[in-house]
Amino acid sequence: MLLDELIEGTRKHVVRRLWVISDLQQKYPDRATKCMTTAVSDFLTLSLPVDAVCYLGDATEGNDPDYIRQMTEMQQRELAKIDAPIYYTVGNHDFDYFRAYHAELGRMCLPFVEYVRKFPQWHLPEQVSELAYRVDFGAFAAYFLTDHADPEGRWFVSHGKVHGEEEAYPYTPEDYRRLADQMAEEGKPVITFSHYSFAGGNRAAALFDRLLPLPDNLRIHFYGHAHIGDHVWAGKDCHRKIACVDGQPIMQVDVASLESGRGSAIRSVVLEWYDTHEIGILFRNHSLHCWDDLLINREGDGARVEPYRN
Repeated sequence: MLLDELIEGTRKHVVRRLWVISDLQQKYPDRATKCMTTAVSDFLTLSLPVDAVCYLGDATEGNDPDYIRQMTEMQQRELAKIDAPIYYTVGNHDFDYFRAYHAELGRMCLPFVEYVRKFPQWHLPEQVSELAYRVDFGAFAAYFLTDHADPEGRWFVSHGKVHGEEEAYPYTPEDYRRLADQMAEEGKPVITFSHYSFAGGNRAAALFDRLLPLPDNLRIHFYGHAHIGDHVWAGKDCHRKIACVDGQPIMQVDVASLESGRGSAIRSVVLEWYDTHEIGILFRNHSLHCWDDLLINREGDGARVEPYRN
């Protein structure tokens, strides 16, 4: 296949490579196991060494503690087969257990997060209340914009809004602007990852509007949440994998999902940073064991230009 030849031809230019996954999101352990093992086994056949796995949330779904435990342990075992650190961003379904039992718990409780935090391979915000965390990949800096919460359970953020005691939410619009300014001051390209898109993407997070306009050095954004092929929640754009941030020439890529019940296939994305400073985005269909699409993002695509005026 021509697509395979094109992807193979880029290997000699790869400086950094990340495997980006999101939304296993299953209520039942047997379904979760089938989807995850399919994805991992197919990925391993590609013989693509990666610098990191970026897992963009919704690792589980539902509030049955036994089911959550089984699915969590399974994912830790399966992803341990990948010789790379895993960076996780919290998603809305990570709060399912807390939503169901918050009155009894008396504190914030994210079972998946609390379990995988014990393993050195997994990396998450040091505090569940953190708005974002940064990882340096040398050629670029990565910012993981994660759902976050009050450790005491007074508030939490999901779906791009604050739930619970909104008045206790500590982050102001100015805090978000400071985060955008921090990205702008990196002195190198920035790539962002989150469970949600910015405005213009599928099922965008309203709170992210506080970060707009995004800095010129932000090259591309990766997100989950909107499962490709899920017309119930993603609507008319359910098959759209690539969009731009509203009003800016910054691409954002939907990587969801690792499940094929709501989504149309078990999917993920491979991000490659080349020695030409271009970015390759490789869309993998694990259900069919093939590449679906290839996108090349060139250096300068995200730069603002003066609009043409007649």
